Amino acid sequence: MTDDAELEELKAATQRGDRNDEVDTEGPTAFTDEIVDALEAIEQGELGKTIAVRDQPIAALLATLDADENEDKMQSVGQALEDELGRKHSKVFDRSEIVRLSLRVGLQAAAEETMADLNDAVGEHARQNL
Repeated sequence: MTDDAELEELKAATQRGDRNDEVDTEGPTAFTDEIVDALEAIEQGELGKTIAVRDQPIAALLATLDADENEDKMQSVGQALEDELGRKHSKVFDRSEIVRLSLRVGLQAAAEETMADLNDAVGEHARQNL
């Protein structure tokens, strides 16, 4: 590729669009629709809204973080997880919040597309229930 061709390709790849550009009209994926259906089923009481995880070392860590003398450490871990998700810092954390944030951080890092599907589904579910 010549320098001019490379330059043109780079310009095209970095050029910003405007409101008249073609809009992404592709709707939610089938997987996203399934998540929306599951969210509805949870609201209707057809599916449980809690999860259980069997992991002895993580259970020990959470129990230790939950001890009164480790409140600062719990706060530090929670805020670090929020930082990874680009969220504002909460004032108080509990074991459940640490697990929720950890799952989201892990999914975002390892399965970004799946997390995007989840976020799309939550938004779609909210729109359907306005």
